[in-house]
Amino acid sequence: MTADHINHEHEGHDDKHLSKSWRSALVTLGLMFAIGFFAMQTIGKSPAKPIHVEASNLTTPESQSLKQAIAPFGEIPFFGGNLHQIHDSVTSLSWVEHATVRRDWYQGITVEAVPRKPIANFGSQEMIDANGVVFRPADKGDVMNPDLVTLHGSATQADAIMRQMQYVNQQFAPLGLTVDDLILTPRNTWVMRFHNGLRVVVDDENTTQKLHQLAQILNERFAERINDMQSVDLRYKNGFSIAWRNKK
Repeated sequence: MTADHINHEHEGHDDKHLSKSWRSALVTLGLMFAIGFFAMQTIGKSPAKPIHVEASNLTTPESQSLKQAIAPFGEIPFFGGNLHQIHDSVTSLSWVEHATVRRDWYQGITVEAVPRKPIANFGSQEMIDANGVVFRPADKGDVMNPDLVTLHGSATQADAIMRQMQYVNQQFAPLGLTVDDLILTPRNTWVMRFHNGLRVVVDDENTTQKLHQLAQILNERFAERINDMQSVDLRYKNGFSIAWRNKK
């Protein structure tokens, strides 16, 4: 009898404990639901806002270009708008390398863009980045930057032209020469002008080998006379020709 009585007391105690636990859980769930419902109602009633542009890393022309691209979307409620469409609109700007579009509790829909960094001018209207991508800068005043090399050719061959520039600079570095202009003509002839005015022309037959051999020969035999040279023509099967500057 005593054992049965003790068991009944334990069962009663457990039932009360479970009952309190369930009540506590239900209260917690109710509070969470109420808070969530209130938050959704508040957000749902929040006024529409213009898309916010994070412009701390942008120039004034870049910021203006970005705002013009997203202007058609107008003001958007917090949960409104298609983020993918906004992202596509931003990345359609050729100067944008990549972009992030997100919802911010305080500022609403926010756009952040990372601009491309040019390593060279490409033609007279565009520039090219380290990935070989040709783009138009947001500021037209940036084109034809005198501090950058200028590359010319078809945009479809931009990556090859950029790599050729890097190769030439590497080969002629021992001579202290760097490329100022590099042209790939429609006939696949390379025309390059170095910073000292020396002009080198080479065809598309064994181009790499010819440039490598020229750099070696100039370094070994003509290093002291580099600045006296006007041009070098490598469009020969055997050897090359040198045109010298007229001394005044």
